Amino acid sequence: MEILAENRGIDERLFHTILTESESMPALQSMGIAITYLSPGKAGLKMLCDPKFANHLGLMHGSVIAGLIDNAMGYSVESLGLRCVTLDININFILPLYAGTEVRVEGYVLHAGKKTAVTEAAVYTDTGNLAAKGRATFYVTGPFKLD
Repeated sequence: MEILAENRGIDERLFHTILTESESMPALQSMGIAITYLSPGKAGLKMLCDPKFANHLGLMHGSVIAGLIDNAMGYSVESLGLRCVTLDININFILPLYAGTEVRVEGYVLHAGKKTAVTEAAVYTDTGNLAAKGRATFYVTGPFKLD
């Protein structure tokens, strides 16, 4: 699933650094996660729900959805030029997601401080229904180092 990401107002060097790093992450590649856009404090991603990550009922495993949400929130922090790691995360599963469904997630920063950032993300089905919601706190490890 090749998706061209859109830069919606962040530094061009930061944008390309984030995209380049995301393309070399095996977890994102194997899960079929792609960045669709980055804007200051916001990130959009898409994922095709691969049957290899489904449970015995044909539903996407919760850990895959949690990983998608975690990445969207992390990229929303990185779009501000901050490196970060997840401190805690909370996920609410609202609708089942079946294998073969394409979903989109939007992550955004609620608060970015010197040491922590608080974020939220929402996963939507291909018909636009809310399927999952997440909230996390990230530890800010420092600024992005750009060439």
